[in-house]
Amino acid sequence: MSNKKKLWQIFGPVLVALGLVGLVFFLPFKAAHYSQQDLREASVSFSRNIIKGESVKNAAFSDKHTNYVPFFGSSELSRFDAMHPSVLAEKYNRSYRPFMLGRAGSDALVQYMGMQEMPQALNQKKAVFVISPQWFTKDGAGAFDLFYSPLQTVDWLRQMDQPSATDRFVARTLLKQAQIKNSPYYHRLVQKVADGKELSGADQSSLKIRHAYLARQDQLFSNFEMTQNYQNKVVPDGKPLPDRYQKQQLNQLAEEQGEKGSNSNRFHIKNSFYRTRVKGQVKDLKGVQKDYDYRQSPEYGYFQAVLENFAKQGTQVEFVITPVNKRWTDYTGLNMNMYQESVAKIKHQLQSQGFNNIADLSRNGGEDYYMQDTIHIGWRGWLDLDQHLNPFLSSPYQKPTYHINDRFLSKEWENLKPEDQDVNAFS
Repeated sequence: MSNKKKLWQIFGPVLVALGLVGLVFFLPFKAAHYSQQDLREASVSFSRNIIKGESVKNAAFSDKHTNYVPFFGSSELSRFDAMHPSVLAEKYNRSYRPFMLGRAGSDALVQYMGMQEMPQALNQKKAVFVISPQWFTKDGAGAFDLFYSPLQTVDWLRQMDQPSATDRFVARTLLKQAQIKNSPYYHRLVQKVADGKELSGADQSSLKIRHAYLARQDQLFSNFEMTQNYQNKVVPDGKPLPDRYQKQQLNQLAEEQGEKGSNSNRFHIKNSFYRTRVKGQVKDLKGVQKDYDYRQSPEYGYFQAVLENFAKQGTQVEFVITPVNKRWTDYTGLNMNMYQESVAKIKHQLQSQGFNNIADLSRNGGEDYYMQDTIHIGWRGWLDLDQHLNPFLSSPYQKPTYHINDRFLSKEWENLKPEDQDVNAFS
């Protein structure tokens, strides 16, 4: 046997395999097709792969059959019951369907990076953004590593011309993350942005190649981790609802379901949550939140990056500020004056820049069956929120006018304490 044949027997299969990989990842054909059922399930799957990827999101938001609207938030989005936004939209065949983008740990920085993969979904479109004041802790509340994908960074860099103040702020933040800090390739490019330098043509060419590979990888694997929440939760939860939307009747049903669903404890916490997450340690949790403070946090800067992105895309947004369970906070000692000061700070950051669509539910946490657990709304809370969301999402898009103020990226704003300085005086 000749040496050439021997070499081919050894290396031939490897070369063929590499060639096939190249065909899969770089030839211009679609590696994934999503049916209407796939997109319905994806809209309520809360899959990390979908949250941090672009393939399924862009398929949903470009779908010609269904008007999917992005709902950005965190763990509250997964609290299903008969009044959940996805259930109401499906039951009453509304002109929109929520596409839930969030789970525990997906704070403003996580959402900002995810938005870089779906600019067309936000460009002169509508969105809902749920704000949890609990994000705004001293060190920030996100789980960046759980939701990070290199594809986000590539998409962010590819859209950039001359770095803006927000770009430089985000770059400085990313440089602190291990995923960027420990990658020579991404560290070099992100450092350029942090320094205010424009990426070169060679940089953009390399990003284009990297995007082709990462996007194909996302197409191949992003539907893994898919759930059956649509079939197992959305459809069954809608069955007890009346055929016609009548708020009074729905409120009565929500109250009945809330009472039955939380009758095992004095806090009106959903029975299953109380049994598995609270009951065993309830004595140890008395007074545990008395020193919590949400008024000074890097999250205010991350949130500003989100606002700048909405402004750049001309997105018309309904913001939701969530309450906490008053029965629970009375027990754990959370300072509600502090909570309202953090809400005031968030609202000033919004309203002073023209973001005026705000559903402020922060004072409603003491109402019966408004909260499903300690910090998440449910039952009557979801129904109350629907009075804000449905009119907003059912009406035509109106181009907003925003006035972005880069000072909200500053340490001065991050550290401003409303009890020491009037937030309305900050400009």
